[in-house]
Amino acid sequence: MRGKFYQSITFRIGITLFGAILVAELLAGVIWYQTSAASREASAQHTLMNVAEAASETYLYFESLPKNYRHLILNQLRESSGTRFFISINQNPLNIDPIQDISLLPKLTGFVEQAITNQFSGLSNVRVVITDKDNIRLFNSGIRLSELPEIWTRYSLSLGELDLPILVMQLEMAENEWFYIASAIPLPESVLTEPIISQRQLIFLFLASVMLMMCISQIIRRELKPVKSLAKAAALTGSPLSLPELEESGSNETRSAIHAFNKMSRRVKAYIRDREMLFSALSHDLKTPLACLKLRTEMLENDTTKKQFEKLLNEVDIMLTGALQCLRETNIHEESEWLDLQTLLGDCAEYFNQLAERNCRLESCTLNSWGNLFPSVNIRCEQPVSILAKPLALKRCIFNVVENAVKYGERVEIDVCEQQSSILLTFRDYGPGIPKKMQEKVFEPYCRAGRKDANGSGLGLTIARSIARTQGGDLVLKNHAAQGLIVELTLSRNS
Repeated sequence: MRGKFYQSITFRIGITLFGAILVAELLAGVIWYQTSAASREASAQHTLMNVAEAASETYLYFESLPKNYRHLILNQLRESSGTRFFISINQNPLNIDPIQDISLLPKLTGFVEQAITNQFSGLSNVRVVITDKDNIRLFNSGIRLSELPEIWTRYSLSLGELDLPILVMQLEMAENEWFYIASAIPLPESVLTEPIISQRQLIFLFLASVMLMMCISQIIRRELKPVKSLAKAAALTGSPLSLPELEESGSNETRSAIHAFNKMSRRVKAYIRDREMLFSALSHDLKTPLACLKLRTEMLENDTTKKQFEKLLNEVDIMLTGALQCLRETNIHEESEWLDLQTLLGDCAEYFNQLAERNCRLESCTLNSWGNLFPSVNIRCEQPVSILAKPLALKRCIFNVVENAVKYGERVEIDVCEQQSSILLTFRDYGPGIPKKMQEKVFEPYCRAGRKDANGSGLGLTIARSIARTQGGDLVLKNHAAQGLIVELTLSRNS
């Protein structure tokens, strides 16, 4: 039976390993995040502390200068290509937009504000923001960085092609006098963020998982190849095909299983061969003496003795024929093929209905309790139902069940119920039923459940159950709550 891919061991092991890899990577990412976040924050705080200390010294220097000299010093600094800081004295604080994608921004700005406040106890108003060169504003007019001469910002705010974050500190020196100092932070923005897992890690995780899954898939396929051969050989065991022994390959466990299967296969072949020999012996060695006894019986002169011998020999002949039929029909050598169960049941119903009608015409029939002159077989199957089975064996199984139902139940109703992996056939007759304690015993050979009818060998249900189990199903009996017997025949779709 070919199942769906997600039910295969390759898919299940693969998805389990993929889940384990994913969980392991996520756990590693969380651990890495927890261990590296603290170090990144400490590194950023150390760098900002150095910048803040240098800015504080610069602030102290300018605060010590007379007010008239402050602008002269600033002009000299700008004309001499600038310094590490960009410095200006503005009348009002500037509103500058911070960088939006820095997760540590609130912690770092608060840390710098606290550091500057601790150094200047008399400083009441401090504003700190971390921005970039596109959002920074300068001087009282709030002009952009790109509008200033490059020489003014070459060493303080723009360091060539580097796009570094800029720390802006605004300290209130006096009323309408704000000391503005800004400097590029020698840290990339990636250090100031706190991603649990980066895009590069995601790509690495994906590629590593795909490569690992491909390798594992190939290994599993190679290891399962002997198992698939074993399953195929097991499905063909008992068929008329001559199958060679399987090669013992794969892992140690697989080799042990194949070795045990080959040993079992030899025993099964020997059993089938001995059974065929027994069947031939019974047919030849018993039929011949029985025919001789019947011939000798015809030569007897005493009619009473002759009739007694004929009755006894006929009973022996019926039992022998039934035994040979049981051996023959439960071991039908044929290939499985796809059958239309609706058609098979229709042929069965037509056969028994025509047979009952013909027998009724030859004899004087009266209406039964259902208003029919003969037993009827009705089928409730609305659409075609396909099943993979041995045609002759399945036909014999169904015919035996229907024959018993027609013989003892007058009318038979057959229902077909499709299930996911099997098909359930329900045969209901309207006869007297079978006592519960006899419902398993009637499957034993020659058991008749105390029926008065002398016809039959008592092997019909035995053969039917044997065929059903050979086809991957079963046959069970139970009485109907109102009247009659229910026979449930379960068949595997892909026997």
